[in-house]
Amino acid sequence: MPVLLTSAYAFSLQEAYGTSVEWWLLPFIFIAVLSYQAGVNMVDFKWKIARKEDFLDEKKSPITQKPTEEPWQKIALGVLAFGTIIGLWLTYQTGWILLLFGGFGLIAGYNYYYYKNYGLARDLLVFTIFGPLIALGTFFVLTGELSLMVVLIAIPTGLVNCGILHTNIVRSILFDVKAGINSSAWPSDFRTSQWRYALFIFGAFLATGILVVFGTLPFWSLLILLAFPMALTNVKTMFKGLSKNMETVLALDEGTAKLQVVFTILLALGFFM
Repeated sequence: MPVLLTSAYAFSLQEAYGTSVEWWLLPFIFIAVLSYQAGVNMVDFKWKIARKEDFLDEKKSPITQKPTEEPWQKIALGVLAFGTIIGLWLTYQTGWILLLFGGFGLIAGYNYYYYKNYGLARDLLVFTIFGPLIALGTFFVLTGELSLMVVLIAIPTGLVNCGILHTNIVRSILFDVKAGINSSAWPSDFRTSQWRYALFIFGAFLATGILVVFGTLPFWSLLILLAFPMALTNVKTMFKGLSKNMETVLALDEGTAKLQVVFTILLALGFFM
């Protein structure tokens, strides 16, 4: 989603100031970013298989027979390799600076599992990769330039992505509870993720408002307020999760993903108004 938002910002610069934008590279950016994101998700899935996490049967109970780890690792490495090839080609088309963004994203994403238990560091990593980092890389490929403004406008989407992270954490906690793992520690961990989820989701709206006030984002970026009822529903759903209702938490995954899409589209539309 940062790719979409950054593209909208680049379009606004082209219309207002005649900034040169290499639009023909945009599909390759999408392919590279999606490949990296899919590959990182597969690596995380591989680690879950290795640690025997997050697998339920059709009755929403933990299962003892897990998928095989090895095929998933091969698929993950293949997808990441494909994204890296596209990234190297984009580097050839633009400049070596892109290697810094892509290299950091690849290494940090591949080793994300090791950060999962380090609270704020984990949140900061997800915020950086799925907010400013992708936005900066996209803008550099499209325009050949780096801009602090791109970092700022990516803050709201980065915060929403941190919200998605905490829906996954809550889901993992409930899987552990149902499997009888760390059952004594789950209430405090659960509440921490609940409050952080609310902080990140509401923080995305607050950050947008602040950026509009200071002129970083256009006034029409406030269209994101149309998504606020959806955000409020998701936060309420998150706080219902203490009932250990797996269906509720799984629904929250879907609801937060929809919020991310709607929020980003509305934010991007602000640059076209």
